[in-house]
Amino acid sequence: MQFAITIFISAFLLFQVQPIIARYILPWYGGSPAVWSTCMLFFQVGLLVGYSYAHVISKYLETKKQIILHFTLLGLSLLLLPITPSEALKPDSVDSPAIDIIFLLLSTVGIPYMLISSTGPLLQQWFAKQYPDKSPYRLYSLSNIGSLLALLTYPFIIEPNFGLNTQTIFWSIGYGIFILSCGWAGMVLYKSVSNLPLTTKQPEPIEEQKINPLDPLLWVVFSACGSILLLAATNFVCQDVAVIPFFWILPLSLYLLTFIIAFDSPRWYMRWFWIPALILIIPRIFGLLEGHYELDDPELMEQIIIYLGGMFIAVMVCHGEMVRLKPSAKHLTFFYLMVSLGGAIGGMFVTFIAPEIFSDFWEWPIGLVLVLLLAGLSLIRKPGFDVPKLISTKFTESKLSVWVVSPTCVVIVLVIGAVYFGLKVTEFQDSFSEDVLASNRNFYGVIRVIESSKGRSRHRYKMYHGQINHGIQFQNSKLKRKPTSYFSIHSGIGLAIRRHPKRLNYQGIHLGIIGLGSGTIGTYLKPKDKFVYYEIDPDVERIARKYFTYLNDGGEQIDVVLGDGRISMEKELKEQGSRKFDILAIDAFSGDAIPIHLLTKEAFELYFQHLTSDGVIAVHISNKYVDLEPLIYNVAKEFNMDSVLVEENRNRSKGVKGSTWVLISNNQKFMQHPRVLAYIEPWPASAQQKRVIWTDDYSNLVEFLD
Repeated sequence: MQFAITIFISAFLLFQVQPIIARYILPWYGGSPAVWSTCMLFFQVGLLVGYSYAHVISKYLETKKQIILHFTLLGLSLLLLPITPSEALKPDSVDSPAIDIIFLLLSTVGIPYMLISSTGPLLQQWFAKQYPDKSPYRLYSLSNIGSLLALLTYPFIIEPNFGLNTQTIFWSIGYGIFILSCGWAGMVLYKSVSNLPLTTKQPEPIEEQKINPLDPLLWVVFSACGSILLLAATNFVCQDVAVIPFFWILPLSLYLLTFIIAFDSPRWYMRWFWIPALILIIPRIFGLLEGHYELDDPELMEQIIIYLGGMFIAVMVCHGEMVRLKPSAKHLTFFYLMVSLGGAIGGMFVTFIAPEIFSDFWEWPIGLVLVLLLAGLSLIRKPGFDVPKLISTKFTESKLSVWVVSPTCVVIVLVIGAVYFGLKVTEFQDSFSEDVLASNRNFYGVIRVIESSKGRSRHRYKMYHGQINHGIQFQNSKLKRKPTSYFSIHSGIGLAIRRHPKRLNYQGIHLGIIGLGSGTIGTYLKPKDKFVYYEIDPDVERIARKYFTYLNDGGEQIDVVLGDGRISMEKELKEQGSRKFDILAIDAFSGDAIPIHLLTKEAFELYFQHLTSDGVIAVHISNKYVDLEPLIYNVAKEFNMDSVLVEENRNRSKGVKGSTWVLISNNQKFMQHPRVLAYIEPWPASAQQKRVIWTDDYSNLVEFLD
C-alpha cells in the first residue's frame, strides 16, 4: 500500500508541475509553442537524470544506504521551495531562448523534479525486494494513472480556479506530503529487508535474465520516436490555434494513456488491432498534411481528431512494441533508464536539431514513417500477431490466414507503406518550396516569403508565419505603398491613423506597434511621424527588411525594438518613462496563436501608461478559432474606456484580408468622427453578456474557442 500511494503521489506531482511552470514562464518568451517543447525537453532530461540516479544507487548501494541517501537529498531539496520563478529570471535578450528556459527551470524546479522522477523506478525496485513474488511493472501503470489524473485536472480544475502563484504554492506543499509518504515506504523497507541484492523465491532461468543486445537499442529508438511524435503533433496543433495548457495536456494525456495500456497487461496491446489501425490512419494524416502545406484552412476539430488520434495510435505502437521487449525485473531500472534516454533524445531532436535541419515541422510526417519501419523491425525481432481464434478460424477455412496474419506479410506492408509515405514527404517538401523566396525556422516558428502572380500587375510578396498571412506587398511601383492585408485604409488601424485628430491637424503621430510582420503599417508614415515596432523574433526583422520595403522606406523614422513587446515596454517605462504614444497597435501573433500575456489587465495598465491622455489603443483580434470580442470589450469597461468594433471584409484583388479590430479610447473627437462611426459594427450580445477579465495570474482561453 505505501509503495502504491507514494508512487501515485509522485507521478501526480511530476506531471502537475509541467503545465504549472510552463504556463508561468510562457509570457516571458512571447507565448511561442516552442516554450512548451523546450519545457518538455527539460522534463525528459530531468526524468533521465532521475532514472539514472535510481539505476546507479540500486546497482551499487545496499538497500539501507539507498534509503539514507535518498531521504537526505529529499530533505535538502526542501530548501529550494517554493518553486515560484523570480521576476529577476525574466530574459534580457532574445538570442538563446531555449537555453535560457532550461537554466531557468534548473534553478527553480530542477532538483525537486529530478528527485521525484527517480521515485517510480526506485520504489519499484524497493517493492521487488519487499515482495519478490509480485511483478513491479504494474506499479508503473499506476504511476501513469497518477500522471494522467494530474494532467486532466489542470485545465478543468486547477487552472480555472487558482492563480499561478497559488498553484506553485500548492505544488510545493504537495511536495512536502510526498516526502512524508516516501519516508513511510522507506521506513517499512528499512525495517524488514536485509542488505542483500535483489532475489526472488523462484530464481529466473538464466536465459530469461539475459538481455538480447538489440533490445536496449529498440527500447531507446521506440521511446525516442514516441517523444518526437508527441512534440511534433503538439507543435502542429499549437502553432495555428493557441499556446495554452489545454493543447499541451490533451496530446500529453494521450501519450501517457499509451503507457498505461502498454504496461498494465500484455493483453491490452494487440498487434492484430493496433498495427492495422496505424496503417489505416497514416493516409488520413497525410491527406490533411497535404492541405496544410498548400495553406488550406482545415477545421479545428478535424485537426485535433486526425492529428492527435493518429499520434495516439502511432505512439501506442511504439510503446506496445517496446513493452513486448521488456526484460525481467532483474533489469528493471536499466530498462527504465533506456526508456527515459529515448524520451530525452526525442526531445532534443525536436528542440535543437529539427529547427536547424528542417524548414518546417517535417519531424511530424517523418516520425510517422519511422514508426512504420520500427514496427516492422520489431515484428522481425519478436514475431507473432496474436490474432483472436474466432477471426483466425474464419480465415483458415479459406486458406487466406497465411497471408492475413503472417508477420512476414505485415512486415512487407509496413515497409512498402514507409517507402510510399517517405516519398510523399519528399513531394510535400517540393510543393512547400514552390514560389518560396525564403523559409526560416527558429524557436518562434516557421516564416516563409511566397511570391505570387509573377509577371502580372498584381505581382506580390506574402509573408507567412505557419499557415497565417503576416503581410502582403505588391511589387508594382504604383501599388507598392498601398496598405494591404489586415491594415487597409478601412481597417481598425487604418481608421485610427487616418482619422486621429493629430493627423487631421497635420501634426506628427507617435505610433507604437507590438508585432512587426512585414511592416505594412509603415505605409501610413508621414514626414513628421515616428513609428516604433516591438518584435520578439529577430529573423522577422531581417526578412522584412530583405523582401519588403516598408521598414527601409521609413528610414530613421521607424525603430524596431527586439524583444517581447510587453517586457520591452516595462523596461522602457522603468528606465526612460512613458513613450507617450498617440496610437498603440497590438498586433502580435505566433502563427494564429494569441499571446495571452499581451491581453491581460496588467498588460493594458502598461499600455495606458505609455499612451497620451487622448491616445487610441488598436487591438487586432482576427482569428480562425478564438472569439476574443468579449474579453476586449470587458477590458475596456474595466478601465472606463469607450470601445468600438471595426470589421473589414476580404478583397483579394487589393490584397486585403478580412480583419477585426477593437479601438479603445476616450478621445471623443476621434471616437465620434463620422468617418469612424461609418465603419464600426455593433458589439454582439455575447460580448456584452460575458463578464471576464484576464490577469497575469489567471486566464482561460478554452472558454473563447469557437
